[in-house]
Amino acid sequence: NYKKNDIVGIKLSTGEEVVARFDKFDSATNQKTLYIVKPTVLTLNPQNGQAMLIPWLMSIDTTSSDPITIKKEHILTTNKPNKSLADAYLQSTTGIAPASANTNFQL
Repeated sequence: NYKKNDIVGIKLSTGEEVVARFDKFDSATNQKTLYIVKPTVLTLNPQNGQAMLIPWLMSIDTTSSDPITIKKEHILTTNKPNKSLADAYLQSTTGIAPASANTNFQL
């Protein structure tokens, strides 16, 4: 189980792998829904081939902390990302580099 503000990896039925901050999981309704904040996807920088995080939805306001919803039926699995990816996510979404951050994470 995740706590609010935990960083989570989410593999979707579309094949996308999303990294986001966990907000909540609503299982009280028939529409079981995951709420996440500042979702990103891992991609390769075309200029240098290094991995980088970009917003999952191009239309999203990257300064907003409003949650995005994903229906449970579209989620294959969730995981806790490795420390270097979690640190890179924090730096990418907040501008704050954790003291131990190594943003040159390896895939």
